[in-house]
Amino acid sequence: MAEDSRIFLGLGSNIEDRYNYLKTGIYLLNTHSHIWVIDQSPVYQSSPLYYADQEDFYNMVIEIETNLEPLQLLDEIKKIEHKAGRIDIKKKNMPRTLDIDILAVGDLIIRTNILEIPHSKISERKFVLKPWNDIAPEFIITNINKNINKLLRETNDTSLIQMILILDNENSI
Repeated sequence: MAEDSRIFLGLGSNIEDRYNYLKTGIYLLNTHSHIWVIDQSPVYQSSPLYYADQEDFYNMVIEIETNLEPLQLLDEIKKIEHKAGRIDIKKKNMPRTLDIDILAVGDLIIRTNILEIPHSKISERKFVLKPWNDIAPEFIITNINKNINKLLRETNDTSLIQMILILDNENSI
């Protein structure tokens, strides 16, 4: 697929059965009539970055295809988060069942109050860069003209990120 059309989402959970919330998120995305999951990273565990008094996160990055425009995709992602039990809390960086972020939509740049693409905090989040590097290390973040592998090597985030091996009935997420 052309680099300028690849779409990546970051998924995270740190409440209760984190793995099943990620699994539910992928299922809901993939059963949506306009979203198709085409690749996914392993699951990683990491400590919370901004508000430390909460459980560790499980995180992963997936690649999708969609025929939705970015704002439509954002609306559908919010609906999926709610279906997975996410409760709207106005305070940022609090515990959540499922968090889905649009990380990049090809080489598109959007900066609004509602949506920033590429995600503005990619370079400071090892919990995003590490799983993303597993599935698309050469993907270039347009506005900073660096690929994921280089961003991972250069990040100031020194957090411990550990891959989680989980075998369920299907032997994978």
